[in-house]
Amino acid sequence: MTDNTDYGVDHETRVAIEQLVAELLWRLDHDRADTSWELYTEDAVSVGPLGTMVGRDAIKAWGQKRAAQTGIVGRHFIGGIRLAWIDGVLTGTVAYCTFRDSSADPLVPASVGEFREQYRQVDGRWRFARREIVPVFGGANAAAHAARLAEGAAS
Repeated sequence: MTDNTDYGVDHETRVAIEQLVAELLWRLDHDRADTSWELYTEDAVSVGPLGTMVGRDAIKAWGQKRAAQTGIVGRHFIGGIRLAWIDGVLTGTVAYCTFRDSSADPLVPASVGEFREQYRQVDGRWRFARREIVPVFGGANAAAHAARLAEGAAS
């Protein structure tokens, strides 16, 4: 097997990517989903329990719909951020744990998994080019939450 991975991610890039990830999650957790599209490239792809969204416009439409749904409280916690250059593309794997007040027991994680991401610089700023949400534990919870959001339910 050929390893085309170059882990040589400089400190400045690592800090920028960590800030990008933290900013996205902060916006999602603090009722600013309608601005999350700004953190993606024009041709970005987002894949996960919510389905597949292609392009900034699709991500923007989802964010506007999500921001209009009040009464949902969630918090994301992340760690284990692994960044690597793979075939010339900056990629990341970020472990996450999500809590939601709409869960049967809000003190138990609603979903635990990883974000698998690709990043690209646009006008000197790092953006998400691809983002995949991969629940490892709580996948059924994540799918149920996605269905509630799609239906427009408040919780």
